[in-house]
Amino acid sequence: MKFLLFPQILHDGEVHCMAASNDSTVLVTGGKDNIINLWNLGELLDVSKLQDDSSSEARAKIEQVQPIQQIKCQEPFINNIKWVPNSYNKFISTTSSGSVYFHEISFDGKVENRKIYPVQEQSSDLESVVDVSVSLDGRLVAWSTSDGKLYVYDLHRNTFQELTLTAKDNLTIQRSIAFNCVTNYLITIGDDTQINVFQYEYDSITQLYKFRLINKISKLFGKNPLNVRYKRVSWSPDGELISIPTASKNQTSLISLLSSSQNWNTTASLVGHDLTCEVAKFGHHIFSENSNETTNLYNVIASGGSDGTIAIWNTSKTSPIMVLKHVVDAQIYDIVWTNSSNVLFCTSKGSLGILRFYPDELGYAVSGLEMKRLNDISIKSMKPMNYRYEYEQVSGNRKTLPPIEFVDQATAINSTSNTEEAHRESKTEVADAQRSSGEEIGPTTKGEITPEVIDPTVPMEDSSVTAKKEVASKPSPKLAAAGKKPNSPAPSTMQPNLSKQKVTTKDGKRRIQPMLISNNGTSAAQASKIGQPEPVPINGEKGAMEFDPPSYSVSEEFNRSKRTRAEEPNGNGAVKKTKREMEPVKFIGSVIVNPNISFAKARLPTPKIRFGFQLKSKAGDDLFTLDIKNGSGNEVKPSRITYFKRDKEIWCDFVPKFVQLACEGSNFWAVSTADGEILTYSHISGKKLLPPLVLGAPISFLESQGKFLMAVTCVGELNVWNLETKKIELKTSIAALLELGSKLQEGGLTKSDYITLCAITSLGIPLVTCSNGSGYLYNKDLGIWQIITESWWAFGSHYWDSVDDGKNKNLQSLNMFDEEESIIQLLEQKTNEEIIRKTRSGRAKLYNKISKNMIMKEGYESLENTISISHLENRILCCELLGENRDFHQYFRIYIQRICELGYKAKLYEVCDELLGPIDEESKESKEGDANSESKWNPKICGINKRELLKETIDLCSQYRDSQRVLYHFSKKLGLVDQE
Repeated sequence: MKFLLFPQILHDGEVHCMAASNDSTVLVTGGKDNIINLWNLGELLDVSKLQDDSSSEARAKIEQVQPIQQIKCQEPFINNIKWVPNSYNKFISTTSSGSVYFHEISFDGKVENRKIYPVQEQSSDLESVVDVSVSLDGRLVAWSTSDGKLYVYDLHRNTFQELTLTAKDNLTIQRSIAFNCVTNYLITIGDDTQINVFQYEYDSITQLYKFRLINKISKLFGKNPLNVRYKRVSWSPDGELISIPTASKNQTSLISLLSSSQNWNTTASLVGHDLTCEVAKFGHHIFSENSNETTNLYNVIASGGSDGTIAIWNTSKTSPIMVLKHVVDAQIYDIVWTNSSNVLFCTSKGSLGILRFYPDELGYAVSGLEMKRLNDISIKSMKPMNYRYEYEQVSGNRKTLPPIEFVDQATAINSTSNTEEAHRESKTEVADAQRSSGEEIGPTTKGEITPEVIDPTVPMEDSSVTAKKEVASKPSPKLAAAGKKPNSPAPSTMQPNLSKQKVTTKDGKRRIQPMLISNNGTSAAQASKIGQPEPVPINGEKGAMEFDPPSYSVSEEFNRSKRTRAEEPNGNGAVKKTKREMEPVKFIGSVIVNPNISFAKARLPTPKIRFGFQLKSKAGDDLFTLDIKNGSGNEVKPSRITYFKRDKEIWCDFVPKFVQLACEGSNFWAVSTADGEILTYSHISGKKLLPPLVLGAPISFLESQGKFLMAVTCVGELNVWNLETKKIELKTSIAALLELGSKLQEGGLTKSDYITLCAITSLGIPLVTCSNGSGYLYNKDLGIWQIITESWWAFGSHYWDSVDDGKNKNLQSLNMFDEEESIIQLLEQKTNEEIIRKTRSGRAKLYNKISKNMIMKEGYESLENTISISHLENRILCCELLGENRDFHQYFRIYIQRICELGYKAKLYEVCDELLGPIDEESKESKEGDANSESKWNPKICGINKRELLKETIDLCSQYRDSQRVLYHFSKKLGLVDQE
């Protein structure tokens, strides 16, 4: 990767927008002056390659780069430029004075400019254009203005209209607007922290568009930063994700990725910018880590903002893969990818920067067939225009469905005419087209026609359209008065109301569901769905795991009353939306807990009982699957446990109880039942390894690794068994980790910290992390829990989360440790997650508070160094217990260098003396007399010879003068130097 900032100052020192053509041949820039520059992209790329050459000739070529053509506009301050999709010579530009221009480059190099808005010259009534976008078919141009209005222009019909967002008078500025690049979606972001999602459709018969507002999202923003004047959103190349910059929560600035196929929920939050991030752009390709791979796919995003930093994100990771800090001295206004997604342009003030990536540095671009497959998935996930969403369904207080509100192009204003007669003729053409398609039109009444001059900025409405309420925009006072005349046509009452019926499409044919008159329009198919179980996930996919509360459940009467209050209409008469909980897995019920153990000092939640689930085997390349189907929990219909190799059954067992959890070891399967029993089976034949293990309480966690099996009950009892020797490894309780003593108050027990992760290593050591950010291991020799990580070291240690081996660590699979993975690093990342979840500000800001409040005080000058040394010592000790040989060596080298830098000679002497051990001559003399002296000393630590480690210590720390006296003493003991 290489970055070059061109020295030229462009557009009077402010380049606010730019866009690259679809064939990556022309780059267009605009800014403060009234000139649009057209650059040869190939020339820019060739010149940027000269940055490695320090000769004066190369520098002169970079400084002499000039645009190939310039376009002068009538108004200054070009603030938006967008290319028309599927076109190589057409682009749209907007100005701060409110004008919208259409440009077309001809074959002879000339550029034809046409103002498409406003229709006639107006200076006082126009508002500044905030953002602009072009639809995927290159026909519709949408832009937002500073007065909160949203306009759509049809380049084929030369008509424009206003899209209404709200009926309130105080309209909100829409800072960003973007058409989807694959499907028919239009999204806008307002200053009121609300995201509006439109869906549009083109009717091939009437040749008109119609829009519908399908969603309003207001949960992403805590507040809108005052210094943000614009936001530039971007759609992913497959049309699935959209990036929302500056989606701040509390004090944390982040980039949210919304999924169109997952009900517009957030799939990822990218946190990395210190200040606000206004620009986020997807690359034009989808990448994979390996060539010809179609599974692990990801997108690449570039972001920039007020902090002058460019960050490159990989959607498969939570942190940026590349951060370029202070590449420019001012705010980054815009970012553009070329079609190859290997070159990135950025603008700031009057400068133009170019970022070039090496081939396959960002990954391997997928093939065109794979992109088409992903695009087809996005198109199929889009719902039809007449789809009834959740908030539009029939509720207890609303027995009828309201009509779906559309914004039809029939109400659009013809920009080529300024008379009402021409507008009436255009609507007559629309009526004829609707009549030819079989659509009924209400009766019309002739009346007097009063000629008047039409204001093109005010959308016109037909009286029949106003009566039908197809347009939600507020009419002008003249049109409102005209609508009250007695000769105004009434809406047709003969057309059937099909909005209450479910319309589906099958095999290209529309099918209208019949209605039942007895249930007020509820279809028979909807009534028949009641009581049907949801399908069980197949192909080894994990279903949703839900937990029962650790104490008694809330009564059904309370839930019913709460649901009734939520469905009551508010003061405006609108029915309050009820939150819909998605349940991909159907649950049979909750685990029944004995009242005697409900009052235990530690109570953990238990997983709900599922109808069925599957587990893929760790060995066998996903050929083997353990399938569990729960019955009725008794002898009448027992639960079935089956082990498959592909579709062939290997062994099967029946259990007259509900099966709750299952896990796999090196040579066994373990299954737990709802009443707290564990069944163990042989991995190959399904032979019982042990009689059922009775724990006496339902199980909350069941984990295995290698030959060890661990179970944690809902009352906090933890057991680990060695299934090779068929003996218990340890038995303890996790109650000590929940800080029960500090939670005891006068009113009784309060809610304590909860368990976020429970796992076991291949050595049979239990690992537990809590919501307070701390991680623990159980020392079998001492018989007590010990701390691995805690948030205090995250706040003060220089070496927290400092080792990064480049691996993609998955915190969700901590129960499957590999020998080369670092357990300590995984737990430290888990602590970071809890800190971010609690504070919403990150570790850096919290540590900044500590440095201001504590380090500046007298007596706390060495606080950072002390915490860092304590953290390193704890890391080394935990590596000895966990058998992390590679991490031990790495942490030990860091530790001895640090204590030598700080001049801790006593610590260095003690470490070296422990590594030296007894001298050979002395040990020979005392071999017969004192056998304990040699048996107490182990010559190896974590698989490394101690004296070889001591020699490495002497070589590593010999450069520190304060430590040389200590190191010289041990060098003589080892014979590295001659004795005097």
